[in-house]
Amino acid sequence: MSELRSALLEFRNRVNGDERLKTMNRDWNRVIAIEPTDAGERVTIRYIEGMMQVDDEPAPAPDITLVAPGGILADVFAGRMSPTEPYLEGTLAIRGSQEDVLRLDFLSLMIWGE
Repeated sequence: MSELRSALLEFRNRVNGDERLKTMNRDWNRVIAIEPTDAGERVTIRYIEGMMQVDDEPAPAPDITLVAPGGILADVFAGRMSPTEPYLEGTLAIRGSQEDVLRLDFLSLMIWGE
């Protein structure tokens, strides 16, 4: 299993295990495409009624897309790095509505802290 996939599964477990997040996000249904620039491994996160799923099915029309080297994506989802730094440096691209991007950032903040 890759470092990115391991980080995403741990992130999923933490999100799904947090009752506050499940309640707060029960009406947020989104598809998030994770696209590493240095590997063929693309992963899709499906966030449905407060629960997160990680799968290998391509996201035909994602609501949010994250593009960065796999190591940066793994570090962000593992909580070792805030997404702010690579975003400002231009090594992490995030496409989606501002509301959805803020919601995803909030999830990360609630799970990993600052």
